[in-house]
Amino acid sequence: MSVLPAPELIYPVILLASVIQSLFGVGVLLLGTPWMLLLGMTFPATLQLLLPISLTISLLQLSRGHQYVDRVLLRGIAMLTLPAIVVALLVSTRWSPPLEIFVAILVLTFSLQDRVRLIRHGLNQLLGFERTYIAIMGLVHGVSNLGGSMLTALAFGKELHRDVSRATIAAGYTLFAIVQLTTLRLAGINWQVDLGTGAGLIVAGATTFWLTEHYIFNRFDSRRYRIGLEMLLVITGLLLLLSAF
Repeated sequence: MSVLPAPELIYPVILLASVIQSLFGVGVLLLGTPWMLLLGMTFPATLQLLLPISLTISLLQLSRGHQYVDRVLLRGIAMLTLPAIVVALLVSTRWSPPLEIFVAILVLTFSLQDRVRLIRHGLNQLLGFERTYIAIMGLVHGVSNLGGSMLTALAFGKELHRDVSRATIAAGYTLFAIVQLTTLRLAGINWQVDLGTGAGLIVAGATTFWLTEHYIFNRFDSRRYRIGLEMLLVITGLLLLLSAF
């Protein structure tokens, strides 16, 4: 049986989040998770609803841009982030720490690096501890689904090209989703979203990706893409602060 609230409360958010993820590599989990929790869904049910949509969009992105993936960064994610996600996700079934303020401050700081030289210098120092950052990202994602914002901030901080940024984030998100779904399965969490509802949302997400890819993404040159990514970080940070209070 589906645990979803009314469709008119779900589809607008999923469609908007799918457009954002189609452009930047993240969105469905980032925007969908706090909204579904606000509507009364449990964290495991929220994962079961959103992960298949996010995974579908990520795979579609990789099918078109896998050659752009930063394989060094992806290797670090596979080695350090994924084990941390498993541990944190298992813990989250019993305890979910309030990480919104921490993640909000982090992504807002990254968003200002092009505007404030001192912040840029500080982030360069932080990225010197990239392996630690990547491991923490996995812990945050496992308990809150907010690791995508940290991954986006990392890509922004490393000043990756538009295509490299989106493809690498999509590849990371693909690994995140596979590990999360597998962990939920092995943990014996009952599937709470019915097949018809889940399939309908997957089709909606895939269709949104196709439309966005063909009619919007190609209009984003590298400069516009970076400005858009900066705005996404700012909006994400502000929404996280609002949800925390």
